[in-house]
Amino acid sequence: MALERESGVTSSRRSSHAIFLACAVLLVAGRLWVAVHAPRLYEFDHYWIPIAQAQAEGRDLWRDTDYHFFPPWAWLLGGFQAAVRRGADFAAVQRSFLTVVDVAIAALLYRLCARVPGAVSPRVAALSYLGNPVSIWVASVQGQFDGLSLALLVAAVLAGTVPRGRRGSLATGFLLGCSVAAKQVTLFHPLLWLRRRSGVAAVALAYAVPLATLLPYAAGWRTIGKSLLVYYSVPRSYGLSELVLWDSRFGPVVGVVGLVAALGAILWLRGREPARSCLFLFLVLLFFAPGLGSQYLLWPLPFGALFGGVPYLAFSAASMLWILGSHFGLPGSGQWMGQIVWLSVGFWMLAESRALGSRPAERPA
Repeated sequence: MALERESGVTSSRRSSHAIFLACAVLLVAGRLWVAVHAPRLYEFDHYWIPIAQAQAEGRDLWRDTDYHFFPPWAWLLGGFQAAVRRGADFAAVQRSFLTVVDVAIAALLYRLCARVPGAVSPRVAALSYLGNPVSIWVASVQGQFDGLSLALLVAAVLAGTVPRGRRGSLATGFLLGCSVAAKQVTLFHPLLWLRRRSGVAAVALAYAVPLATLLPYAAGWRTIGKSLLVYYSVPRSYGLSELVLWDSRFGPVVGVVGLVAALGAILWLRGREPARSCLFLFLVLLFFAPGLGSQYLLWPLPFGALFGGVPYLAFSAASMLWILGSHFGLPGSGQWMGQIVWLSVGFWMLAESRALGSRPAERPA
């Protein structure tokens, strides 16, 4: 009888695993199909392709184009341009690559779940991220590369869950640095690792890596510095960005408020669980953002999929409403839809602050 019961449990597990794999394969195949067949949006012809051509021709990216990032993404764009010369479609190549990056994020979340308190099951987290319409839009339709930075941040969090002494700390720092170098949306996140003395080396390495990618371009440091440090979000009818729409002089003020809020959050998060801390910091940055773009809405999603819940689902639904409303020019997309997204960020931030506050912080080692 016991053998029959054990056999039934094993069979049920196999069936559940087969269903998970089938869902994952269908989602990945569907996303790749979208990446290849979706219409090419404005960014490709007016932004990504000119930058890729400038990179392939060896021109100064920060002087001759509207490039505002560290070099690694331009290197990848140059590779995509090389594929185009072999007959491939640029948008399809870029979006397929970013779809694979999203698959990597789902795989990392699958492994991370068992090591993070309060996380959902690995299968739920992976499928939740793969099937999230916001992540599908940003990577497989829009072709924005924020997911590359997020994948490396999730990898850094995963690396930090395995105690390996100084070597593990340096591995975490290197991954954090690669994340910042991929796109500076994670610029503040390495500071979360200052909760321990051993984290100082990791944080120092995290900021050294992106700077090292600039060494081949050191002669143009003035132009590069201005391009990296001076970047204005597009103001929308969204939270504090409403002030910037009313008077552009509020832009720097809102930016400073966001900076102070981020640094305050980092101090409060000192010693708390890294995955949840990363999520909360992204929510703070979104709540105080002086502008809004579809790609910004991707930032909290990997860690949101890790924990799930109503706030994650509400944010995803509100974000998709705004994305589709803005894309198709639906009434209200430039007004109340953005405010719904902002309120959903605030609701999620409040829920996460309660979850973080209920767990005592670790004492710095």
